[in-house]
Parts: sequence; C-alpha cells; structure tokens
Amino acid sequence: MILRLLILTILFFTVRFSAAQPYYFRHYQVENGLSHNTVFCSAQDGSGFMWFGTKDGLNRFDGYQFKTYRFDAEKAGSLGNDLIYALHNDAKNRLWVGTNSGVYLYLPQHESFEIVKGTENLRINDMATDTRGNLWIVALGRTLIYNINKKALSQFNDKAKFVATSVSAMKDGSIWISTLQGTIEEYDFTNKKFRSHYVMSKLNPNENSWATKVRDAGNNTILIGTANQGIKLFDRKTFKTKELLVFNADKTSIYVRDIYQAAKNEFWIATESGIYIYANQRITRLRKQYGNAYSLSDEAIYSVYQDREKGIWVGTYFGGINYYSSQYALFTKYFPQKEVNALSGSDVREICKDAYGNLWIGTEDAGLNMLNTKTGQFTNFFPDGKSSSISYSNIHGLLVDDDKLWIGTFEHGLDVLDIKTKKVVKHYTAGNKSGLKTGFVVTFCKTKGGEILLATITGLYRYNRQKDNFEPIEGLPTVFYEVLTEDSKGNIWAGTFDSGIIRFKPGKPGFIQYKNNPKNNNSLSHNTVNGIYEDSKQNIWVSTDGGGLNLFDAKNETFKHITVKDGLPSNFLFKIMEDEEGKLWMGSTRGLIHFNPVNRSIKVYSKSNGLLTDQFNYNSGFKADDGRLYFGSVRGLISFLPGELKNFNFKSPVQITGFQIDGADEKQDNLVIPQSILYTKKIILNDAQSSFSVDFAAINYTAPDMTQYAYRMKGLSDKWNYLKTNRKVYFTKLSAGNYVFEVKALLNGSDNWTENNPQISIKILPPIYQSTLAYVIYGIVIALTVLYLIKTYHKKMENRSQRRMERFENQKEKEIYQAKIEFFTNIAHEIRTPLTLIKAPMEKIIKQASGVPFIEKNLRTMERNTDRLFNLTNQLLDFRKTEVNGFSLNFVNANISDILLEIFEVFQPVADAKGFSYKLYLPDKKLFAYVDTEAFYKIMSNLIDNALKYSEQLIEIKLNFEASNAEFFTVSVTNDGLPIQAELREKIFEPFFRATENQFKQGTGIGLSLSKALTELHGGNLFASLDEREQNIFILQLPIHQLFEFDLKGKWKKQ
Repeated sequence: MILRLLILTILFFTVRFSAAQPYYFRHYQVENGLSHNTVFCSAQDGSGFMWFGTKDGLNRFDGYQFKTYRFDAEKAGSLGNDLIYALHNDAKNRLWVGTNSGVYLYLPQHESFEIVKGTENLRINDMATDTRGNLWIVALGRTLIYNINKKALSQFNDKAKFVATSVSAMKDGSIWISTLQGTIEEYDFTNKKFRSHYVMSKLNPNENSWATKVRDAGNNTILIGTANQGIKLFDRKTFKTKELLVFNADKTSIYVRDIYQAAKNEFWIATESGIYIYANQRITRLRKQYGNAYSLSDEAIYSVYQDREKGIWVGTYFGGINYYSSQYALFTKYFPQKEVNALSGSDVREICKDAYGNLWIGTEDAGLNMLNTKTGQFTNFFPDGKSSSISYSNIHGLLVDDDKLWIGTFEHGLDVLDIKTKKVVKHYTAGNKSGLKTGFVVTFCKTKGGEILLATITGLYRYNRQKDNFEPIEGLPTVFYEVLTEDSKGNIWAGTFDSGIIRFKPGKPGFIQYKNNPKNNNSLSHNTVNGIYEDSKQNIWVSTDGGGLNLFDAKNETFKHITVKDGLPSNFLFKIMEDEEGKLWMGSTRGLIHFNPVNRSIKVYSKSNGLLTDQFNYNSGFKADDGRLYFGSVRGLISFLPGELKNFNFKSPVQITGFQIDGADEKQDNLVIPQSILYTKKIILNDAQSSFSVDFAAINYTAPDMTQYAYRMKGLSDKWNYLKTNRKVYFTKLSAGNYVFEVKALLNGSDNWTENNPQISIKILPPIYQSTLAYVIYGIVIALTVLYLIKTYHKKMENRSQRRMERFENQKEKEIYQAKIEFFTNIAHEIRTPLTLIKAPMEKIIKQASGVPFIEKNLRTMERNTDRLFNLTNQLLDFRKTEVNGFSLNFVNANISDILLEIFEVFQPVADAKGFSYKLYLPDKKLFAYVDTEAFYKIMSNLIDNALKYSEQLIEIKLNFEASNAEFFTVSVTNDGLPIQAELREKIFEPFFRATENQFKQGTGIGLSLSKALTELHGGNLFASLDEREQNIFILQLPIHQLFEFDLKGKWKKQ
C-alpha cells in the first residue's frame, strides 16, 4: 500500500505546476438570457454564432443575446427534445445536434431541425465526422455511423464489443473511441474493425474508472481523460500510456469531462474539480474562487470549446457559460476579496513606488496597501489606534521620500511611515505646531531640488526640514488644490477645484492663473482641474472635471480643447500618463482612454475589454520602470503593458439578426419573411407595414459592447449614419418605393470598418389608393363621373325646362282658376238678386196656395231648388271671401252639442229618404266652445252633405272631447262609401276637384274647400282618413278658445 502511494505521488509530480497567471472569465447565465445554467456542450457554426446545449433547450448566441430553440409539438421542424448533450459543426459547416431523443441536423435557412432517421429514441453522448463524409455517433454506449450523403445509418454490433463513451477524429483522419471498459479503440477503415488499447492504471484495480475522452495531442500522442484516474498521455507508436495527472491537490481523484486543444501544446481539460491547462509540460489549475467575480462560476466543468477569435467557452453544471479571452486578460486586476491576500479597498487613490520595488497604494475606503510586484502579495495597513499605525483609512496623497512614505489623509492630517519597519514614525495634525491649517492633505509634490510641497483644501504648503513644520507658500491664493506637477523648467503647475490652474516657480514671487473665460474659446475649458502632465515633448496636458482635455499653447498662453465632440467618451477626465510610444493614457468616468497626440485618434477601453469598471478615480495612476501602467478606479486597481494592447485584426461577420414590424418580431413562417432573416435578401411590405426596425450584430465576443455600428438606407440617402454602440435602427412610415438597407461595424481594437456588409432589399408597396389597380379604378370612376355629370347636366336642363312648363301651366291654371272664380262669383252676384226677388213672392204664393195641394206641392219644389241655388251662390261668395281674406269670423261661446243636433236634424229627412243608417253621438255633458256659429254650421253642413252624397248605407257623426287634450274638441263624420285613396285625401280639399267618373256626384266642387278654409280661419284642422273599419272618416279639430272672443251680449274679450 505504501509503495502504491509512493508511485502515485511520483506520478503526481511528473509535470510541473506553473505559477498562477491571471485568467479572467466573463459569465453568461440565465439572468443574461441563457435558457439553463447546466451547459453540456458548445460549438460555433459557419456564420460565427455560438451554440450551447443545455438541460432546457439549444441556445444560439451572437455576443449580445441568446435565442433558444426547444421542442414544440405544434411546430414542424422543431427539436424532438430539450435535453442537449452533444453539438458538432463539421467541415462543411453543418451543425449536428445530439439530444436525449436523437440526432438533428440544423437547417439554417429556415432555422429548423431535421431528424436523422433511426436515432429517434436514442440518447446521444458524442459525435464526430471523419474525412469520408461519415458522422460517428455514440449513443447509450453504442457506436453508430451515418453516411451523410446517402442518409444511411448503420451500427457496429459484434465488431464493437465495448461500451463507448466518446468519439474523436484525429488530425490524420483516424477515429478513436473511449470506452467504459477502460480501453481506447482505433478504427481500422481497411479491415473495418477496431484495435483495442487498454489504458487504465493497474495500481489500484479496485477503483472504478474508465476512459471518458480522447483528443489528438500531436506527435503521435493522444490525451486521454478518465473517470477517477485523471489525465493520461498515450503514445501511438509504442502503445504506452503515461500518467500526467492523477490527483487534485487535496489527493482526490480527477474526473475528466472534456479536452480541447486551444493552441500548440496547450490543452484545456474540463474536470469535476475545475479546469487544468496542460501546456509545455506545465499544468495550471483554475478553480472557482468565492468573492472573485472573474473566476470560474462553478467547478463542475462539462465542456470546453475555442471559437475562431481564440476565445475559450467553458460549460458548467451550475454556473452557466464562462468565457475567457486573452484580450480580456491583458488587464491585470487587483480588487478586494475575502479570505484571500488582496487589495484592501475598492476606491484606489494615489500610487507610488519605493526604492525596493514595492508599490504603495492608498484607498479612500480601506487604508494603505503595499504590493510586492515580484510575488504579487499585498500587505494591508489599517488604523488601529496605535501611534505606529496610520491615522485614518481614507487616504488621498502618497509620496516616497527616501525610506519614508508620506501619507496624506482626509481630515486626519499627515502620517510619515518608515518603509523599512512598516511603522508610522511621525504624525502631523492641523495646529500651530505643524503650521497646517487643515487636516485634509490632498496630494504631494517633491521638486527636483528635493523640496516637498503639500496641496490642501486651504492652500499650498512647503515642508521646512530644519523646523520640521509646514509653511504656507506666500503670495498664492488660498483655494482648494487638487494636483501638483513640476515641469521640465522648474515651474509648479497647481490644479485647483473651481479656481483653474496656478503656475509659479518656487523661490520667486508672483504666479499666473489660468481660468475659464466663457467669452474666450482659447481659455481653459473648465475651472476644476483633475490632472496636469508634461509629456516627453514638453507639452502640458490638462484633464478637467467636465471640460475634457486641454493642450497648453506655451507661445500664446492659450489652450486647445479635446472633448466628447472630438471622440472622447466623457469630458470628466482624471490622471494622465504617457507610454513608451508617446501615446497618452487617461482614466475617465466612461472607460480608459488611449489618445494619440499626433493624429488625435482616440480608442476607448471599457469593462467589456476587461476593466474592473468604467469609472476611474482622481489622481490615481502610476507608470512603472518596465512601462506597465497602473490606474486606480472605484472598484480596485488595474495594470497593463500598453504594447500588448495591439489592434484586433480578426474580421467578424456582421449579421442582420432581427426584423420587427410595429415592434413585433416577424416570424420566418409568415409571408413577410418566409425564411430566416439571416438568409433573407428581399422583403416586400405593404403600406401598413412601413414602420419597422432592424437588429444587427457583429459576431464578436471579445468586447461586443464596444463595437460601433453605422447604417445607410439607399433610397432615402446614401449617407452613412453612425450609431456608436446601438444595434437597432427604426424607420417610421417610409414612403412607397425600393430601398436597400446596409450595415457595417467597427470592432473594438480595429481601425477599419467591416467590408462585404449584409444588405436587405426592402420594397414598400404603395397604399391601395395609389396602386395600379387603384389608378385603373380611378380612371373608370372619373369616366363614369364625367358621363354622370353630362347626364346630370342634361337631366338638369330637362328638369329646368319641365319646371318652366310647370310654372307656365300653374300660372295658366291659376289664371283659369281665377277666371272660374270670377266667372262664378259674377254669376252668383247676377243670380242672387233675381233669386231674392223670386223667393219673397214665392213664399207669399205658397201661403195663399195652402188650400190647393197640387199647386202647393209644386211651389214647394220650386222653393227647395230656389233655396239650393241661393245656398250655392252663398257658398261661392263665401269661398271668394276666404281667398281674399275678406271673410271675418265672430267667435262666440256656442253650445256645440245643440248646433250639431240642429244640423243633424236638418239632414235627417234626406238620410231617411235614402234609407241610410244616420246617427249622431254626443257626450252626456254639453260642450261649449268659441266658434263662428255660421261658419261652423257651413263646415258641418258641407261634411254631412258630402257624406250623404258618397255613403252607401252608414253615416255617423260623433263629438269628442278629451280632458287630456282640453284645448281642442273633435267632430268626426264617418261614411261607408268607396274608400278614398291615400294620394287623393289632400286633393279633395282643393277647389273644383272632383273624383273619378264612377264616383261623380252632383255638386260644385268647392264645399270641402270652403270647409277647409273656414276650419283654418278657426285655427283648426280638417283632414280625411280611414278608420279601423276601413271607412272614410272626416275629422274636424277646432280649438275651445280663440284669441278674440265675444260673449252672447256682444262684448269681446282677448284671451
């Protein structure tokens, strides 16, 4: 047993473990859009998209967002299962997806999936393609081969007497399979059989282990991953196996999940206990570090994959995806971590270096730090109340003076620390003895002459070494000083808060102050100065708190400005430093700025490039002897070698990734976009769809958030529109026409915009009222309208002529009517006088002839006809009076019931003679109303007379008075004669109107006209209708009261 442990220990140390170098990971989890944090596999397709298989679907990633594909029973072409175990992109850029229920081929043009027949119910563990066009599949321990061209699936039965765990295609085209039996199997294409090689260690036969993964390691060797026996190296010539690493540092066995070659002689090995990087006989272990947001998010690693940009994608069981890029790791990060030797605080202020190579770092939230640049170890200093400790944790200024470190604090004075003993040996506070008027020491400056200057919030001080105190520099303004710099000419440049720059020379009186003058564009851009730096060409550069960067023109004593208008990400700038190539670097509130003073080009680095944050801190920076630059931020400290930040030359494809109409994504199964937007070249939209948006992305993963975009829409303008980092563009209510949308990108780290950019032709159809069909319809409508107008015009002219004829005829009728009236009136006048002369003698003769019946009878007949003619003449004269408004009425309070009874009795003999049913209906209570009795008598006589003429058997007269309508009373006269047609019910009241021949009765034709006229003079209404028995009924409505009324005594009253 001891011997076995000794051998295993020797094996453990056969490779060297390298010193830790920074590996910083970016994490993508469900919060970022990933469908599940368990990621089994990864692959990159021909378009540059990354694909990830998870427990809950397949994810496509473009650097910005994830798109998930899942099983959908209602959608043809979806995956058959959401559990994705294997992904493989072959040499022809075909993406194969291994699920819990079969292998699927991704069809990118329609973003759908096609099942490999025969694999429907198989759980797929691994896949690989050989050089002969075959897809090798490991499914539930079985080995299958699928001829892609013939679409034929076959299985090794007796020839594969092993349980396969993985398959790998080597660089020479050979196929190797790892097995559960602890062997690796090489397939012999000639003899169509497998050659088996047992690779497991026999040192501990009781330990359950098997081969999990094989990968070509070059030089005729194969890296083998195992379950519980670590990593092995197999020599294909000698068939010998070498143990590379068996145990973790805690002596637990290593379980390998995946192996990937990232570079020549560099392999990333995924295990259940983190990642092992095997490179040049050295092994580096990467683990999850609690409190370190840049370490692995989980130690159970299931897959490793390298993209075309050399970025490494790590799939974990609980921690989603971890992404590593060497570009991302160029910035070394120092930040606080619990229970780990690290920087004590986040808010890093000033940095300086002592004679022993140590960096001293002050923080505003957690004291002082010393970084041993050789070991990378930190020593933290905190106030503890002892005289040998620092006085406060908020540190602003630092200065090394021989073996002493001067420490300026916030409102707690100044400490002097002995660098050798690491103890504070002196403390200065505000007071008479020290000479300081404030305990807030902002920064220091040691002149070439060895003089120490202090900047405080109440002025500048000089340290008097002989008196060991501080003296205010006479003649200078007492303001808030923030930064001190000595130039090559011995001038001191003092930047202040809100008071500009004060320049003076120690030992000489006077000073020059530079301030912002709003009326002078060549003055200092802002009065709060954060940094002053003299470069190698003796140019003075000034960073400000809101005014950008200033270059001092010594000849003219003016300033040139560089601001956000010139490409700066922010006008709030901090520490300025120069690299070995003469380029300037400065922190800002929006990233780290690289500025070329010669061509004024600007490049910005952000958190996407590996910074801790985009927000840097005041007066925080240091340049080491090797050219490494250190910058402090509000999240810690970064360092980097500017020479390593070279331009990024990888050409990432730009893809149009989305198309939305009115904010809604257009699916590829509709008529607008019949296929994937990635393959769509032309889109036709109707007028209602003329508002849309387009998404796009440069498939780049190193720093996608820093990629800038520009687009143009040909048809609107050929001019490029620059969007910075925005990836979406909106178009609203475009006019009908043909357009071409094109987008390009400028990747972070590149100087050139992309070429061969994607384009989409967009055709917007005119609204229906502007279509060809519409114009045809318009033509037809116009023609019809013209015809209609012509016809209408002719019709109008005809109607006009007809109206003229009608007016003429009406005029003639009126003339005839007037002639009739005048004729009958004249006749009536002429007849009335003889009738009067005849009537009186006749009455005398009748009285005398009473004794002779025969003569009396004839005389009575003559009297009746004389009366009849007399009545007719009276009617004609009365009607004439009503027409010329010459008929005046006298309204008296009359007993309507009695009048009706009297009139009824007058016509009783005539009705009886004809055998009519002649009835009068009166209410029980007598009805009184104001009427002209003579006119009322004439109205009712005409109505009853008319009824007697046209009735068949029945005449009914009825007086009605309703209390609900107390203003009027009604008299109706009903007869059962031939019903009067509706169109004649108005005409029968016209003068001289007579019915048809078969209805002709004897009369003048003016009786009803006279009744109507007399009714209207009463303010009443007379009309004809049919009752419920379909019998003619004439209804007379008269008011109870009149405007002018007379009582029976002849007096009148006004109502």
